[in-house]
Amino acid sequence: MVLSLLLAMQLVVQDLNSNFEKLLIEVNRNRFDKALMQLFPVQQVIREKTGGKYPTLDAGMQARMREMDNTGAVLSTVALLKSQMDTNSFEEASVQAMLIGMGLSGLWGQVPAYQKLNFAKQDVEEAKPEMKELEMRKLGYAAVEAREWDTAKKTASDLLKSSLQKDYRGIDPGAQQHSALTIRGLAELRQGDLSSAEKSLVESMRVKGEMQMRSGGPSFRLAKELLAKGSKQAVDQFLVLVGDSVWKDSSKAATWRKELAAGRDLDFGSAAYTY
Repeated sequence: MVLSLLLAMQLVVQDLNSNFEKLLIEVNRNRFDKALMQLFPVQQVIREKTGGKYPTLDAGMQARMREMDNTGAVLSTVALLKSQMDTNSFEEASVQAMLIGMGLSGLWGQVPAYQKLNFAKQDVEEAKPEMKELEMRKLGYAAVEAREWDTAKKTASDLLKSSLQKDYRGIDPGAQQHSALTIRGLAELRQGDLSSAEKSLVESMRVKGEMQMRSGGPSFRLAKELLAKGSKQAVDQFLVLVGDSVWKDSSKAATWRKELAAGRDLDFGSAAYTY
C-alpha cells in the first residue's frame, strides 16, 4: 500500500514536469498570462495534497509578496517550488505557488496594452480550430484596452459570424455571441457612440448560450461602464433579460433593478463577471 502511494506521488510529479518547463518558457518570453495557465495544474495538485489548506498571510509572506515584482524573483521561486514538489513538501510548496501566482498576475498587469494586443493576434493565428473563438474573444478585449476600435469591432463581427456558422452539434453558440456583442459595445462606448453601445448591451442578453449562462453568467462589464455614463434605462432592460435567463444567480437581477430604481449605486459583486 505504501509503495503504491509513493509511486502515485512520483507519477504526479512526472506529469507536472512539462508544466514547469512550459511555465519557465512563458515567463522568459513575458507571456505571464500563459505561465499562469501552466501554474494552475500544479496548484490543483497542491490543494488536493493539502486538503485545500491555504498559506497563512503572515508578515514574512507579505514581505515576499512585495518582492515578486520581477521575472528574476518569479523564476527563482519556481525553482524552489519544483524542488518542494519533488520532495512531496506540499504545504511549503503551497506558499511558493501562491507567491508565483501573485507575481505573474502583477507582471502581466504591467505589460503594455499594445503588446498584449500583439500577443493576442499571434494567439489567434496559432490557435487550433477548437480554440479559435476563445482566442478571438481575448483579441477583442485586448483591442478595446489598446484603444484599437477598428480591430475590436472587426473581431466582434468575425466572432459573431463564426459562432453562427460553426457546427456546435446541438450546443447553442450564444456564449460566443454574448462576448462578441459585449466587445462591440465597449468599442462603441469608448468611441462616444452611446446609443449603439446601449443597443449592443441589450442585444447581448437576447442570445441563448444556455450552457455557459447557467454556470458562468453574463458579462457585466459593459453594463458597468454604461451606468457610469448614466444609461440607467438600457441597463434596466439588460437586467430584465438577466432575470429571465438561466443563470444560476439570475434572481439577483430583481434586487439590482430595485436599487437602480431607487437611485442607489449598483455593485454587481464578485459573482457577476465583468471580463
